[in-house]
Amino acid sequence: MTTEIEKRYEERKLIKKETGITVTIGLAMLGTVFIYGLLAYFIKTEPMLDKEPLKNLYDMMNLIVIVLLVVVLGVRRSIYYSPRFIKEDFTLTQVLQKWRAIDIMLMAVAETIPLCGLVVTFLGMPFEKTFHFFVGGALLMVILIPMGIKVRSKISILKKTHPDI
Repeated sequence: MTTEIEKRYEERKLIKKETGITVTIGLAMLGTVFIYGLLAYFIKTEPMLDKEPLKNLYDMMNLIVIVLLVVVLGVRRSIYYSPRFIKEDFTLTQVLQKWRAIDIMLMAVAETIPLCGLVVTFLGMPFEKTFHFFVGGALLMVILIPMGIKVRSKISILKKTHPDI
């Protein structure tokens, strides 16, 4: 008969094993966001577009980023506990593997935010007006990286609706 402490220890080992790849990928993506920011800051280019088209592109990129933020956070919140996604007979390992797929997909989408900033900066927009793309992308990446305490919190929420997991 296993004690509660042993069960928690085994659960933490499983979480660490199943989320390790995702954490590594997330940290690598966070590093690329940092590199994009440095590139945008240090590489100065001549404006490739006139002032008005560049302003329109900048406004469009801001709108795209806002939509991406809403979609990523909304999908993350709604799909993690969806009964269509998490079946009754799933084990904790299967749930963590499903969550890994979601996390990697959402981090890939979040990676487009600093890319938008990099494109607009290279087209001639000053870094002072595009730094929020890099900061926002980095913050979203930090939110999406599945650190242990966040995963355990999600599992406790999931166990309220799926006690067998």
